[in-house]
Amino acid sequence: MKRVLFILLALTLICGLAACSAENLNLFSSLEPPATSENSRTLEPGNSGPGNETSTKGSGSNILIAYCTAEDENVSGIVKETAVLLQKTVGGDLFEIKEKEASENFSPYEFVLLGFAGERNTLPEPVRSFLEKYDFGAKTIFPFVTGSGNDSSVLLSTISKLQPGALLGDNTLIFSEDTEEQEITQWAQGLGLSDGTFVPESSESGNTVATAAVTPDTQQVLYLWEEGNAPATTEYTVNNGEYSDDPDFRPYLTSFPVPKGTAVKGAVLICPGGAFQFRSDQPEGVEVAEALRELGHQSFVVDYRLRPYTQQEGALDLARAVRFVRSHAEEYGIDKKDIAVMGFSAGGILSGEMLLNFDGQVNGTAMDADYVPDELDQVPADTAACGMIYSFYGRLSVGTTDVELLHSGNLPPTFYCYGTRDPFYDQFLANANAAEEAGVPVERLQLDGMPHGFGAEGGWIPTYDRWLAEIFKIN
Repeated sequence: MKRVLFILLALTLICGLAACSAENLNLFSSLEPPATSENSRTLEPGNSGPGNETSTKGSGSNILIAYCTAEDENVSGIVKETAVLLQKTVGGDLFEIKEKEASENFSPYEFVLLGFAGERNTLPEPVRSFLEKYDFGAKTIFPFVTGSGNDSSVLLSTISKLQPGALLGDNTLIFSEDTEEQEITQWAQGLGLSDGTFVPESSESGNTVATAAVTPDTQQVLYLWEEGNAPATTEYTVNNGEYSDDPDFRPYLTSFPVPKGTAVKGAVLICPGGAFQFRSDQPEGVEVAEALRELGHQSFVVDYRLRPYTQQEGALDLARAVRFVRSHAEEYGIDKKDIAVMGFSAGGILSGEMLLNFDGQVNGTAMDADYVPDELDQVPADTAACGMIYSFYGRLSVGTTDVELLHSGNLPPTFYCYGTRDPFYDQFLANANAAEEAGVPVERLQLDGMPHGFGAEGGWIPTYDRWLAEIFKIN
């Protein structure tokens, strides 16, 4: 009898200790696992072998929260709990980085929140291998790191060397077990990742560039094409999980008016980059538009069509936007000739495609015989300047050096801006040289030590503004 009582007492003691241990491993005592929804989920590493990549995206989210646990269980708990809290705050898909994992497909994601434990700015080997294995070019990486002796700028520089084509958010979260939940949620909310995309209501009348009444002093969001009449050769009816936009996406533009009291210089249409997989609207669109409008440029961010649509179909979207601005030059307080296009990475390539093949009087019928032209198509899609921000004339990842092609395009003066640590640095130089040889007036601004994807950072905007103002002045 005594033996039975002893066993029961021992079992009770063990259960109590296990419960205490589990409670002590929780950094945030009030945190519960997020409910599974259409916009958030936990991803399990695929079981496929080499050459047979597993698609990890299934929630429709453009946010990946990738985290690496540590050997120390307490530290592992802190990193994982923080990743879960971030998911609760902004949504997204959780993915645990492991030493050995099957190949995954992260191409649909636009933002990567990268979590790990590191000491003195050292990346754990699984994280380093993760960054070396996958290409996060044109995606924005936001690190959240625990450990001692870490510095945000050094960590960003280390990650940038492994991912020179990625955009790096200048906001790193350095946290510890003493960090309050509120501080972490405020950091996540400040990234702006969970903000909704503002597009015109489908049922709203006068919500397209052909039908809307222009309000030059207030922001407008307008569809570029009438519903059912966008020129296309691509048949896209079902999203298999590989594409950022669903089949019902309609390209649109967003205006950023010059503030009252500021002299208007001209207009700029901005095309964010994203490897034609997504659009980096915030760092390469909104932030640039807000800066340029303060300097006197009526600014417009163009949300063009992405894959599976072609570069040419997206270029027609931009041409449509140019026609709209040009047709309303008087309302916007500009000369109809003082319009520029510019783009970042893939957005610059799109701008070049339009200028080479779809400017002037070329309209949608050149691609799609079923397209029905309207009055706006009578307006030429001509521009006075082009801004290539870490970009070039050509196609994705390949800048052209065909001087004859560039000469035949009758291209406008072009402003090139690029960093010396950009993986496409040599191509920028070669493309600019070829454009110059083709007779295109070229301005170059090299940012020493800057990687790909610096967006509105790097101090280049004032130089671009002065160059553009001079172009408009002599135009």
